[in-house]
Amino acid sequence: MRTGTLIICLASLLCAGCATTGPGKGTFLDRYSGSKQLAQAETMLKEGDTHGAMHALDGICNGPAVAGVTDEALFRLALLTLKAKPGSAQAQHLLKRLKKEYPASQWTALAAPVSEQATSLEEQRRQNKVLKGSNQALSREVTELNQRLEQLKNLDQELEKKAR
Repeated sequence: MRTGTLIICLASLLCAGCATTGPGKGTFLDRYSGSKQLAQAETMLKEGDTHGAMHALDGICNGPAVAGVTDEALFRLALLTLKAKPGSAQAQHLLKRLKKEYPASQWTALAAPVSEQATSLEEQRRQNKVLKGSNQALSREVTELNQRLEQLKNLDQELEKKAR
Protein backbone atom coordinates (compact mmCIF):
# COMPACT_ATOMS: atom_id res chain seq x y z
CA MET A 1 0.00 0.00 0.00
CA ARG A 2 2.85 2.40 0.76
CA THR A 3 4.31 1.95 -2.71
CA GLY A 4 0.93 2.62 -4.32
CA THR A 5 0.48 5.80 -2.26
CA LEU A 6 3.97 6.95 -3.20
CA ILE A 7 3.29 6.38 -6.90
CA ILE A 8 -0.01 8.28 -6.67
CA CYS A 9 1.68 11.17 -4.87
CA LEU A 10 4.45 11.34 -7.47
CA ALA A 11 1.96 11.19 -10.33
CA SER A 12 -0.11 13.95 -8.71
CA LEU A 13 2.95 16.15 -8.27
CA LEU A 14 4.02 15.63 -11.87
CA CYS A 15 0.55 16.41 -13.19
CA ALA A 16 0.17 19.41 -10.93
CA GLY A 17 3.53 20.73 -12.11
CA CYS A 18 2.44 20.49 -15.72
CA ALA A 19 -0.97 21.97 -15.05
CA THR A 20 0.42 25.06 -13.32
CA THR A 21 2.59 26.06 -16.22
CA GLY A 22 0.75 28.89 -17.91
CA PRO A 23 1.50 30.57 -21.20
CA GLY A 24 4.65 32.66 -21.17
CA LYS A 25 5.86 31.11 -17.95
CA GLY A 26 7.68 28.14 -19.49
CA THR A 27 8.30 24.79 -17.93
CA PHE A 28 10.89 24.21 -15.24
CA LEU A 29 13.16 22.71 -17.89
CA ASP A 30 12.63 25.72 -20.19
CA ARG A 31 13.41 28.09 -17.33
CA TYR A 32 16.56 26.16 -16.37
CA SER A 33 17.78 25.92 -19.97
CA GLY A 34 17.02 29.59 -20.66
CA SER A 35 18.73 30.73 -17.46
CA LYS A 36 21.78 28.66 -18.32
CA GLN A 37 21.93 30.15 -21.84
CA LEU A 38 21.50 33.63 -20.39
CA ALA A 39 24.40 33.06 -17.99
CA GLN A 40 26.51 31.80 -20.90
CA ALA A 41 25.65 34.92 -22.92
CA GLU A 42 26.69 37.13 -19.99
CA THR A 43 29.98 35.24 -19.71
CA MET A 44 30.58 35.67 -23.45
CA LEU A 45 29.95 39.40 -23.13
CA LYS A 46 32.44 39.67 -20.28
CA GLU A 47 34.99 37.81 -22.42
CA GLY A 48 34.35 40.16 -25.36
CA ASP A 49 32.54 37.62 -27.56
CA THR A 50 29.67 39.87 -28.62
CA HIS A 51 28.78 37.75 -31.65
CA GLY A 52 28.56 34.58 -29.55
CA ALA A 53 26.48 36.37 -26.92
CA MET A 54 24.11 37.66 -29.58
CA HIS A 55 23.73 34.13 -30.97
CA ALA A 56 22.96 32.74 -27.49
CA LEU A 57 20.47 35.53 -26.76
CA ASP A 58 18.82 34.99 -30.14
CA GLY A 59 18.40 31.32 -29.24
CA ILE A 60 16.65 32.28 -26.01
CA CYS A 61 14.40 34.78 -27.80
CA ASN A 62 13.39 32.21 -30.41
CA GLY A 63 12.83 29.47 -27.83
CA PRO A 64 9.95 28.91 -25.43
CA ALA A 65 8.76 32.07 -23.68
CA VAL A 66 9.97 32.17 -20.09
CA ALA A 67 9.17 35.26 -18.02
CA GLY A 68 12.30 36.55 -16.31
CA VAL A 69 14.56 34.98 -18.92
CA THR A 70 13.17 35.72 -22.37
CA ASP A 71 12.38 39.32 -21.46
CA GLU A 72 15.94 39.93 -20.27
CA ALA A 73 17.30 38.24 -23.38
CA LEU A 74 15.12 40.44 -25.62
CA PHE A 75 16.38 43.57 -23.86
CA ARG A 76 20.04 42.57 -24.00
CA LEU A 77 19.83 41.45 -27.63
CA ALA A 78 18.13 44.73 -28.58
CA LEU A 79 20.94 46.71 -26.91
CA LEU A 80 23.65 44.67 -28.62
CA THR A 81 21.88 45.05 -31.96
CA LEU A 82 21.62 48.82 -31.45
CA LYS A 83 25.32 48.95 -30.56
CA ALA A 84 26.21 47.12 -33.76
CA LYS A 85 23.81 49.14 -35.92
CA PRO A 86 22.23 52.23 -34.32
CA GLY A 87 18.58 52.67 -35.24
CA SER A 88 18.31 49.07 -36.41
CA ALA A 89 14.83 47.92 -37.39
CA GLN A 90 15.60 44.53 -35.83
CA ALA A 91 16.40 46.17 -32.49
CA GLN A 92 13.19 48.18 -32.64
CA HIS A 93 11.27 44.98 -33.39
CA LEU A 94 12.86 43.29 -30.34
CA LEU A 95 11.94 46.25 -28.12
CA LYS A 96 8.35 46.25 -29.40
CA ARG A 97 8.14 42.50 -28.81
CA LEU A 98 9.44 42.99 -25.27
CA LYS A 99 6.81 45.65 -24.56
CA LYS A 100 4.01 43.54 -26.07
CA GLU A 101 4.87 40.16 -24.52
CA TYR A 102 6.20 41.34 -21.13
CA PRO A 103 4.48 44.64 -20.26
CA ALA A 104 5.07 44.25 -16.50
CA SER A 105 8.74 43.27 -16.78
CA GLN A 106 11.48 45.44 -15.28
CA TRP A 107 13.28 45.05 -18.62
CA THR A 108 10.32 46.65 -20.42
CA ALA A 109 10.58 49.66 -18.12
CA LEU A 110 14.32 49.91 -18.84
CA ALA A 111 13.67 49.53 -22.56
CA ALA A 112 11.25 52.46 -22.78
CA PRO A 113 13.88 55.25 -23.03
CA VAL A 114 16.02 53.10 -25.34
CA SER A 115 13.03 52.57 -27.60
CA GLU A 116 12.29 56.32 -27.61
CA GLN A 117 15.91 57.08 -28.57
CA ALA A 118 15.85 54.49 -31.35
CA THR A 119 12.59 55.93 -32.68
CA SER A 120 14.02 59.45 -32.48
CA LEU A 121 17.14 58.35 -34.32
CA GLU A 122 15.03 56.75 -37.05
CA GLU A 123 13.00 59.97 -37.38
CA GLN A 124 16.20 62.02 -37.69
CA ARG A 125 17.47 59.66 -40.38
CA ARG A 126 14.20 60.02 -42.27
CA GLN A 127 14.42 63.81 -42.01
CA ASN A 128 18.06 63.72 -43.17
CA LYS A 129 17.04 61.68 -46.20
CA VAL A 130 14.30 64.19 -47.03
CA LEU A 131 16.69 67.12 -46.56
CA LYS A 132 19.36 65.46 -48.73
CA GLY A 133 16.77 65.02 -51.46
CA SER A 134 15.75 68.67 -51.16
CA ASN A 135 19.40 69.74 -51.16
CA GLN A 136 20.07 67.78 -54.34
CA ALA A 137 17.00 69.27 -56.03
CA LEU A 138 18.11 72.79 -55.04
CA SER A 139 21.65 72.11 -56.27
CA ARG A 140 20.27 71.02 -59.66
CA GLU A 141 18.12 74.16 -59.77
CA VAL A 142 21.12 76.38 -58.94
CA THR A 143 23.13 74.68 -61.70
CA GLU A 144 20.31 75.24 -64.19
CA LEU A 145 19.97 78.89 -63.14
CA ASN A 146 23.74 79.41 -63.53
CA GLN A 147 23.57 77.89 -67.00
CA ARG A 148 20.67 80.16 -67.95
CA LEU A 149 22.52 83.18 -66.53
CA GLU A 150 25.57 82.28 -68.62
CA GLN A 151 23.34 81.93 -71.70
CA LEU A 152 21.80 85.34 -71.00
CA LYS A 153 25.28 86.90 -70.65
CA ASN A 154 26.31 85.39 -73.97
CA LEU A 155 23.11 86.61 -75.60
CA ASP A 156 23.64 90.09 -74.14
CA GLN A 157 27.22 90.17 -75.50
CA GLU A 158 25.99 89.10 -78.96
CA LEU A 159 23.33 91.81 -78.93
CA GLU A 160 25.94 94.44 -78.00
CA LYS A 161 28.15 93.30 -80.89
CA LYS A 162 25.24 93.55 -83.32
CA ALA A 163 24.29 96.96 -81.99
CA ARG A 164 27.77 98.36 -82.79
